[in-house]
Amino acid sequence: MQLYRPGIPSAKTKEILTADYYDLKHLYPIFRKVLLDDRVAELLGTSSLKPNRVKEIVDALEQYHDFGALPSLSRIGISEMQSYMQNVLLRDTDQMSMAHALEVRVPFLDHRLVEYAMFISDQVKFPTSPKKVLIDSFRDLLPSEIVDRPKMGFVLPWEHWMKHELKSFCEERLVLLSETEYFNRKAVMDMWQRFLKGDPMTTWSRIWPLVTLADWMKTNRIA
Repeated sequence: MQLYRPGIPSAKTKEILTADYYDLKHLYPIFRKVLLDDRVAELLGTSSLKPNRVKEIVDALEQYHDFGALPSLSRIGISEMQSYMQNVLLRDTDQMSMAHALEVRVPFLDHRLVEYAMFISDQVKFPTSPKKVLIDSFRDLLPSEIVDRPKMGFVLPWEHWMKHELKSFCEERLVLLSETEYFNRKAVMDMWQRFLKGDPMTTWSRIWPLVTLADWMKTNRIA
């Protein structure tokens, strides 16, 4: 199967379409992968990877009888809370806010609101528009330019920084990483070159975790 439009979303779609199983614990982890398995194996120089941690989280959730009885979108939401939200979004928010002496509140995570939302049917929650249930709850209070505005991301110019102001920093860290016993030197540096050349399969968000890992290893003197 060839990709009509090469890129990470298309590669993940291909993995889903060719998967052996179409259940939550096999499909959801695909959406949460930063690097696909073949790229991870290449970087580590191995054909044997450890079990997917997100799959293990969902598998553990499915051991609870009540979890399986929930609507599909609610089970996806709980999987998000147990993995990406608490391990990335909330952790990063806490670290960055505390670094600047800010106290962040997350009112939409009030346990009563979350419990209520988990029992709303898929028919009501199905995302025909961004944040449908939330918008519908306040539609009479929000102006149309807010309700009908296209979904917008919040993306910092990481690609530009990594190819310009941060280029030497990134390259130095990746060289250090490639020289450790844990990584395949050629694979790491080839990935860096593909990013510099604009390869759609090697976006900044695939490279930056390797840079930060290398910087952490350097700071903590882990060779």
